[in-house]
Amino acid sequence: MKNIFTALILIFGFQLLSAQLPKTNIYLFDLKQYTDSIYVFKKPQFLTFFNANGYNNQPHFFSNYELYITSQQAGEDQTDIIAFDLIKKTRRKVTETVDREYSPIKTPDGKSFTCIREEADGKKTQRLWKFPINQSNNGERVYEETTGVGYHSWINDRETALFIVGKPHHLAIRNVVDEKEVFISDQIGRSFCNLPNGNFAFVHKISDNNWELKEVNLMNYRKSAIIQTIPFSEDFVVLRDGTFLMAKGSKLYKYKAGKDQDWLEIANFSNFGMNNISRIAISPDNYKIALVSN
Repeated sequence: MKNIFTALILIFGFQLLSAQLPKTNIYLFDLKQYTDSIYVFKKPQFLTFFNANGYNNQPHFFSNYELYITSQQAGEDQTDIIAFDLIKKTRRKVTETVDREYSPIKTPDGKSFTCIREEADGKKTQRLWKFPINQSNNGERVYEETTGVGYHSWINDRETALFIVGKPHHLAIRNVVDEKEVFISDQIGRSFCNLPNGNFAFVHKISDNNWELKEVNLMNYRKSAIIQTIPFSEDFVVLRDGTFLMAKGSKLYKYKAGKDQDWLEIANFSNFGMNNISRIAISPDNYKIALVSN
């Protein structure tokens, strides 16, 4: 297969062809942390040059050298999952169906991945689906009756956290075995994940001007505030040492409880033409970072 990587270049003057989803691209960097406040980002790669006018989003590391994303070709209506091998520098299309697939995440057992599927049923029903990584079958629904799933993550091998679309949207934890569900919060952001201490974090949009990162104790489901988010930013990741990363515009910020009083700027990517960073993905070893920007 042709080498998929090129030198990182600035892209100007592209026309947005697809009316369905915005033009977004994914950039990959090696990450080196020297101290609590000094981070260096090296070896930049414009990962989605092959679809620079299209939609490329929701990156998720399946391993230190495997990255899955959601992609929609410019001018097309379909979204599919694409997998990158960062060692061989190749890519492959994982799904190619009449449905639309979004937000791939590796399951805890490492044998499958789950994603949101907008089913081609005339109603655009959104469910959580599971597929084998080896593509040995066409997948199955995780929850038959649970619809309106916008985003998800795995708590453990028995439970998923689900963003349920509604008025308002809400966050729930659902058991995949008995389908029991625990309500966590409404007025939530689209980003949430496990913490190194065994708890769970999400963004609570308390009001238009008051967004908080919150922590959930998974033993008793009690919630506590961590810090206010960067104004109007809702995407975050957590490093192995408990440091949170969030972005605003071209800048990346960090916050670590007990170390920082507020968010601290650690990088500015404006020189790469990245002026509106949104989603962030970090490799399991914390040595690679993927950033989405439009």
